[in-house]
Amino acid sequence: MRHSVLWKIIIALLVVITLAEVVLLFVLYKNTYEHEVNEATEKIKYVASTTAHALEGFDPDKLEDYKLVEDYLNDLCKGSGVTYLYVIKPDVQTRDEMYLVKGYGKNASEEYINNRYTGYVAKGKLRDEQIKAMNGEELIVIHDKNQYDDTLICYTPIKKYWSTQKSDIVDEIKSLVCAEVSVTSVMESFNRHYLRFVIVILSVTVFNIIAIGVILFFKISRPLGIISARMRGFVSDKSKAFEKLPVKGKDEIAGMSDAFNTMAQDIDRYISELSDYNRHKAELNIARKIQMGLLGEQSFHNENVSIEASITTAKVVGGDLYDYRILENGNVFVAIADVSGKGITSALFMSRALALLRQFSKLGYSPAKILFEYNRNLAEYNPNMIFITTFVAVFDPKTGELTYSNAGHNYPYILSDKLIILDKENGIAAGAFEDTQYHESVIRLKQGDKLFLFTDGVTEAQNNSEELFGEDRLEKILRDNLYSDAEDIVKRTIEGINKFTDGAVQSDDITLMVLQVNPDNVKKLHLEAKVDNLQIVNQMICELDVPQGMQFQVNVIAEEVFVNICSYVYPDSTGYVDIEAEKTDKTVILTFTDSGIPFDQTENIIDINEYDMDNAIGGLGRHISFTLASDYSYERADDKNVLKIKIAIEDDTP
Repeated sequence: MRHSVLWKIIIALLVVITLAEVVLLFVLYKNTYEHEVNEATEKIKYVASTTAHALEGFDPDKLEDYKLVEDYLNDLCKGSGVTYLYVIKPDVQTRDEMYLVKGYGKNASEEYINNRYTGYVAKGKLRDEQIKAMNGEELIVIHDKNQYDDTLICYTPIKKYWSTQKSDIVDEIKSLVCAEVSVTSVMESFNRHYLRFVIVILSVTVFNIIAIGVILFFKISRPLGIISARMRGFVSDKSKAFEKLPVKGKDEIAGMSDAFNTMAQDIDRYISELSDYNRHKAELNIARKIQMGLLGEQSFHNENVSIEASITTAKVVGGDLYDYRILENGNVFVAIADVSGKGITSALFMSRALALLRQFSKLGYSPAKILFEYNRNLAEYNPNMIFITTFVAVFDPKTGELTYSNAGHNYPYILSDKLIILDKENGIAAGAFEDTQYHESVIRLKQGDKLFLFTDGVTEAQNNSEELFGEDRLEKILRDNLYSDAEDIVKRTIEGINKFTDGAVQSDDITLMVLQVNPDNVKKLHLEAKVDNLQIVNQMICELDVPQGMQFQVNVIAEEVFVNICSYVYPDSTGYVDIEAEKTDKTVILTFTDSGIPFDQTENIIDINEYDMDNAIGGLGRHISFTLASDYSYERADDKNVLKIKIAIEDDTP
């Protein structure tokens, strides 16, 4: 029993599990604490920002106005979990601060409730961080331990107020919103969550150790012993020429090694007797994998272009290739080619052609010169007289000019307001004659236009009746998708070919590539639905070139919608949300798409006049967000929530 592999495995697993559990508990401790602190920080930032926006129309010199919203602040504290929420009027010169209104929630101290009343002036208590907020810096967070409590505090300015002398709104900071959350409540939440993690982990560990021991015994240890004994009876005498595996110890694995010594001899003899056909087939599979590994990624995106490519290989090695790269000057090089013939020779020729295209494109040659040098090098040593049709183009994002040259390849298409075929230049295929000259043409692409490249495997795809897919069917698909994006065009074309061939044997590689000119007024994000990613959403709004007077308004809407998605649409798992922001002359359009449970944020938006300040919890954020919007809509499509919000750009927006 002491030699059994079962006990060796169990002891090793116990050591590994114990070490892993210690590391896991430490990581959980650190991450849980950071999560609680980050969640509390985001909470006070959101409440401070929402309150500052809601109180923009209040005059800081009229204390009686603020008493009207004291219940509102109390409800906001209780609904959000914020401990203290108050508005102060600072005096930067004397560093005094006068309390205009206060609210408090759970765990608030009695001393705070009694002392921070409307009109109370705290002498010399103004902090440097509060002065920064008075200078316009938003959402400043500090950790403070004062006579009332140990808290995290967020300061943010109220940037507009009603003048006492005229009815106009004054763009001047006169007051600050301060939101605090008690560290005690943060630690209570942390301890509660971490204890739950510890109990679950320990329970699962104990269960797993017991289960692993039982499984190892009944599923591994006993069967190994039986297999080891049976294998000796099924194999023949061992060959003296075979170098046997060392057999050490007396456990089941040692017995398995002894049996493998004899079985390996038979396997070696079987491999030596493989037929030439099987060996050739294996070589073709390896060659095809190497060939595909030479090609670039099938998707690429930057601020100027999007590129989507697809290659569906036939059962034998072919010679299709595509290539693209961003050149040093920012221009985009694209190429597609098709080698004549099939087999290893064509695959090697394709590899050589791809290397030459990459070499000459890096040198910054024009498309015509690339083809000239490319053809000269291929034709210089080509004993099998293989040729390769090739199309190359260079796109300049600054001017929109696409310069292209064609060496006998299928004419590409431009998908713009109409379908355009690039049939101006077409020289002979490369690899045949060394001194062939190639010409080039230029066409200007506008934002949203697509260049569609393909090999003859597309138009020559056959169905079971040996009919060809043809150019007419291809052009119909392209016309139907003039305004689709690059990814959808590739997808729709492949779907059309598959529907036509209906399972017929594929005789040639099918290769597609689409270069799309990206519009510069659209920003896109694909984010994990976590509140921690809120700052990335804010950064996208800043990069959209929204008028300065509207940035806060758009940010409030984006933050509210994103936080709601993070909180409600993925209750049992982690998911993702796609955000698209588009700026036109008159509007900013935000589109949020997620694959979570059905969740319509436009339903049951509160009427502020009927809102129950004493009993209602939540809803104010959505009310503010959708009030700021000029239009909004929600639909559930393809098992996704799609929320679109429009914000009008006013003519007098600064």
